[in-house]
Amino acid sequence: MTTERQALDAYSQAVSSAAERVGPAVVRVETAGAKQATARGRGQRPNDERPGGQGSGVIFDSAGRVLTNEHVVRGGRSLKVVLPDGRTLPAAVEGADPRVDLAVLRVPDAAHSLPVAELYAAPLKVGQLVVAVGNPFGLNWTVTAGVVSALGRRLPVSPGVELTDLIQTDVPINPGNSGGPLVDAQGRVVGITTAIMPYARGLGFAVPVSTALAAMARFREARSQDGHRLGVSGMTYLLDERIAREHQLSQSSGVLLLEVLSGSPAARASLRVQDVIVSIDGKPVAAAADISKLIRDGAPAGGLEVTFLRGSRLGKTKVVL
Repeated sequence: MTTERQALDAYSQAVSSAAERVGPAVVRVETAGAKQATARGRGQRPNDERPGGQGSGVIFDSAGRVLTNEHVVRGGRSLKVVLPDGRTLPAAVEGADPRVDLAVLRVPDAAHSLPVAELYAAPLKVGQLVVAVGNPFGLNWTVTAGVVSALGRRLPVSPGVELTDLIQTDVPINPGNSGGPLVDAQGRVVGITTAIMPYARGLGFAVPVSTALAAMARFREARSQDGHRLGVSGMTYLLDERIAREHQLSQSSGVLLLEVLSGSPAARASLRVQDVIVSIDGKPVAAAADISKLIRDGAPAGGLEVTFLRGSRLGKTKVVL
């Protein structure tokens, strides 16, 4: 009896310790305006695809980057992350790839000193203890534990798309867990929980950290190849209807600036964090993709005229790329 009690105490201590180490870096990811998605594959589906969806994520570096599932943020018109201490921060998608169901978000520079989890890409073993931390059904910071059931699993998720090399686990994964970390007994992130089979009890999957690291390298390469840059990062932001009417703006959203790089064209033009870009050269800007398209279409030597909201006031500035 004493041996059994000691074993149970050791197991409980391992789960508790792992959860305590990663917990402060686990966030709730909330989307506004996300479109309802259809079920993926033959009965498989991600957990959180619905209007105004919620999922989970984990902060993995001191710059405020968050790793989550692509399906958690897909179609969202605006994003925010909620920290365990209750702080709510706007976020923008820095990179996303539905082929591996991963996305990287970025929160503003103002969110410095955030807790950070360790990503750990060492090989796993079947039977190894793993712990999932997330926000199932919107319930903050929930911990579940189990083991690695199998490795290298494949899961069809939509026509022509199949997730590969997945970690299979018996850790309970419920709606809202998607995008949260799967950690080992030392609290190191070994995977990102991604899907459940609704017809199979106790069967879940996670994308291994090795896949996540490869995806992040592709995101960095894509950003480095971006041509004329304003030197900003931002997110789609719903405009206050009264302010939009006051300034006769034709769109319902703009781009909220989360970051303005020092010495960049945007900084030289006196744009600031929290400004909302609403047009470039008279063309409406309703989403971050609009800025990229307008820049790719060609910038005149004299620069671009950027119209923005600063609070409720409308301003204009010339940005020379």
